[in-house]
Parts: sequence; structure tokens; C-alpha cells
Amino acid sequence: MIPAFPPDQASRPRATSGLPGAIEGLALGLMGAALVVASLALTLIPQRLAQRPASAGVILLRLDSRGQLRLWNHAVAPQELNALLQRLAAGRSDLRLRLVSDPQVPWGTVQQLLARLNTSPLPLELQLP
Repeated sequence: MIPAFPPDQASRPRATSGLPGAIEGLALGLMGAALVVASLALTLIPQRLAQRPASAGVILLRLDSRGQLRLWNHAVAPQELNALLQRLAAGRSDLRLRLVSDPQVPWGTVQQLLARLNTSPLPLELQLP
């Protein structure tokens, strides 16, 4: 009959220490924690960057390719815009209005909106695409 282990290994005592298993468990725990931290960073950093203009006193007004206006990612009718900007300007004096248009928007459309926004009480910035 053939022994289950070679004769030189069968007579050796086996290591009963749980150290290699503990190290592997610790390594897996650290990798899991690193994965959670990386996931949070990938989620929170873009949000934080998107909020930076608002904390710096910049009101972002976006003009999309269909000609629709979005103020802080909310659709705004052009008729309501001046009244809304006047209410915002009444609260703080350090606000600036930044117009960001899509590259597909014709320049004539942007100029018409700029003419309407010149009556706004807020200083106006134009961010070109």
C-alpha cells in the first residue's frame, strides 16, 4: 500500500499556527477597505467639483443645444430668468452670473440671451466652449 504522504513529510509535525490565515484575512480586509475608500472618492470628488462654483459665488446658467436654460441644473423659462436673478442678487452682493453654452448653440442665440441678461443686476461672465 502507498502511504498518503511521502515518508519524510509524514513524520514531520504539522504547523498548527493560524498566522498565515490571519495575514491573508488582514490583507483581504485591507483590500476591501481600500476598495470602499476608492469608491467613495470616485463618487464624492466629482460632486464636490461640481459644487465649487456655487460656493465661490458663481451662479451657473447653462444654455443647451436645444436653446433651453438651466440654472443649477433646473430648467428655467426665459421669462422667469430676470425676476429670479433679481431675487438672488438681493440676498448677496458677491454673486456673479456665468453663462455656459453648448458648442452646438448658434452664436446669434447666445447674443440674444446676452442682450437679455445685460439688464440683470449681477455681473455677467461668458464661458466659451
